[in-house]
Amino acid sequence: MNPVSARKIPLYWLGLALGPAAWAINLQGIYAITPYACARSTSTTIVLSIAMALTAASGSWVSLRAIRRDIAAEWTETRGGRARNFMAWLSVGCGVLFALVILNQLTAALMISPCLR
Repeated sequence: MNPVSARKIPLYWLGLALGPAAWAINLQGIYAITPYACARSTSTTIVLSIAMALTAASGSWVSLRAIRRDIAAEWTETRGGRARNFMAWLSVGCGVLFALVILNQLTAALMISPCLR
């Protein structure tokens, strides 16, 4: 592994880290906002959910960009790059999955009154 590619390794993990973190922030934020949303109509849950879904999707986008940038380097490295590519593809899938989970929770929050929770 050359020193240039050693600095790019955290980009592979970004989708794996941002997806669950965005989901956790979204879930706790919606539960924290519920008493205020019941008292008066607010669009804070919508804005929070969309921002966190974009955060999870951006993490998987960065992981995907890291894969595409190092495809040629995989063939020239002596140690190969298959484990990093596996981790990067896992990060892309995880980021997309958590973005979909956040959007699913947004649709549930839009259909159910916050006073019923």
